[in-house]
Amino acid sequence: MEKLNSTKERIIFESLNLFSQKGYDGVSMRDIAAAVGIKGASIYNHFKGKEEIFNAIFNEMTKRYDTIAGSLAIPQGNANEIAHTYMQITESDLQLIAQGLFSFFIKDDFACKFRKMLIGEQYKNKLARDTLKKYFFEEPIKYQTELFDNMIKQGAFGAFDPQIMALHFYSPILFLLMANDITNDSERLEQIIQSHVYQFSKIYNKNL
Repeated sequence: MEKLNSTKERIIFESLNLFSQKGYDGVSMRDIAAAVGIKGASIYNHFKGKEEIFNAIFNEMTKRYDTIAGSLAIPQGNANEIAHTYMQITESDLQLIAQGLFSFFIKDDFACKFRKMLIGEQYKNKLARDTLKKYFFEEPIKYQTELFDNMIKQGAFGAFDPQIMALHFYSPILFLLMANDITNDSERLEQIIQSHVYQFSKIYNKNL
């Protein structure tokens, strides 16, 4: 359990915990205050209501993802620059990035509960539904399609359909991410991720 330095942080974390278990509508401000260990009225000194707390959870998740992306040295910049950088890294580096992100989403307590909350709330809350689509479906495919398209143009890959390549690369990762929620077998799944990256490279990288 990570150390929380302020009441506001504790409110955000305890709210996420409750939302992931009971759903947004099943939790009251009084419930959150009790979980934090403060008086019911005191919580309003930090947040106006549940919606503001809900939005703060999403902001916290964005910060956490940006932090892990930075620690894994995931290439940044425009699509052409990112593609050029990926062409310079080794297959082992790519495996470390894929495993690092996978590990974050299955081992970080905040990230796990965030995903659980999104899945549970997607049919009732537009923000949750839109964020689930963005984080786990639309953005990864869009990013990887642009990346592979540029890497094809720069000669790293053969003349394949970049969107299909993105689906080939990302779909098994998403499947294993969801599978871990059921099997809780992260060590074995991380090894599969490593093998997946290796085989993907062998199939598409024309220089190997």
